[in-house]
Amino acid sequence: MDNAKFYEAFDWGSFTDAEINVKNILKTIPEDVQSIIDVGCGNGLITNVLSEKYTVLGVDRSQKALAFVNSDKLLASCDKIPVANKSFDLVLCSEVLEHLPDDVFYSTINELDRIANKYILISVPNQESINKGMIRCPKCQFVYHRNLHMRSFNHEVFAKLYPTYELIEHKAFGLKVRQYNSFLSRIKHNITPSTSWIPWFWTKNSSRKSFCPNCEIEFENKYKFNFLSLSLDIINILMSSKKRILADGSTKRKKYEY
Repeated sequence: MDNAKFYEAFDWGSFTDAEINVKNILKTIPEDVQSIIDVGCGNGLITNVLSEKYTVLGVDRSQKALAFVNSDKLLASCDKIPVANKSFDLVLCSEVLEHLPDDVFYSTINELDRIANKYILISVPNQESINKGMIRCPKCQFVYHRNLHMRSFNHEVFAKLYPTYELIEHKAFGLKVRQYNSFLSRIKHNITPSTSWIPWFWTKNSSRKSFCPNCEIEFENKYKFNFLSLSLDIINILMSSKKRILADGSTKRKKYEY
């Protein structure tokens, strides 16, 4: 869920999770690109590297995050960016779209199209099992994804979102992560305690803090053993495959009609 309070309070100085994404993005950028707008750039982990080779504008809604960006930067929401139509060769949107509620999401999809002169490059978690990461707030009982993800993607989804574009390249990379069967997930979430939904081996103890987007409290999602929950996890291991889930990167080129 796209929660402004959580986003602004985030410790942007310690955020390094996107480092592995930079190399893959650099390899995917077409040779005729000179200018790039990085929409939802955060603290500039990718933007700052790109600025060494390209003319780059980093866009984010957090002034706190933009303080770490070394290139040109703009304070703006991803669904309403005050730049001209077709003003950048390539529009980059990395690890952003999975966090957006429907109204902001579809406006952002249109905004990326409006700004792109040649290409759109999108990176999102690949075919993520959203149900696998669900937790429950101990105060208000709201159930949500622990990383505030709201949707899952594959490259076929983007083919529907951008029907006037052609796919140049698509690749999934990173470690393979096991999916979670939706039927088993429903059983797990309905009849087992929420403290047992995410086993200790899925998430490090140091990463168990969470922010509830509903009542806006921060809490530690402590794990408690539950035999039924563990049994469902074991059955899922036997039933479900693994997929590379770090990112699903798609580069799309505009189709021009003359």
